[in-house]
Amino acid sequence: MLFRSGPGGVIARLDDLPRALPHDVADALAASAIAIESGLATPEAAGAALAAYEHAPHRIQLVAERGGVRWYDDSKATTPHAARTAIRAFDSVVLVAGGRNKGLDLAPLAEESARLRGVVAIGEAAPDVEAALGARAVVVRAGSMDDAVEAASRMAREGDVVLLSPACASYDWYRNYGERGDDFARAVRARLGLVGAGRSS
Repeated sequence: MLFRSGPGGVIARLDDLPRALPHDVADALAASAIAIESGLATPEAAGAALAAYEHAPHRIQLVAERGGVRWYDDSKATTPHAARTAIRAFDSVVLVAGGRNKGLDLAPLAEESARLRGVVAIGEAAPDVEAALGARAVVVRAGSMDDAVEAASRMAREGDVVLLSPACASYDWYRNYGERGDDFARAVRARLGLVGAGRSS
């Protein structure tokens, strides 16, 4: 599948992108259109830049894959809007959500319930997560990240994604979202027996 720039021809193949989730494609098209139409880049140069792009950590970052289940760290998603964007990138999700609610309404998360196999609620906002999603998805609470990963592992089936996309800040358990994402990755690798490894299939 190709990106196209109209008269300018092909920009890039989706297979050449480092990641091609729906919002990645939309962002890539927008960035390419601006660069090409402003004369800052040719279609070829835009395609090369897209292929070389490195996503920042903790933004739907693949942690590991085992038994047909992929585990993603999206700890940067500290609002319901950001979490919904991540959920919509996948067909079947075990969501790990919660933390310190920034006074935001978590109810919009329920609009993605058709994609949720289950939810693991963590942190101070665990009751808020359960209130928002409990009527439309199976929700369990976890008292630590290790417990959350264990609960998610029990819920997940082949073909699922386990997604840490908290919709909340991290300051109840962690100093920042990066520390939360790192702890999630540590717990996942420990649960899967991948301690010291980057990823596995």
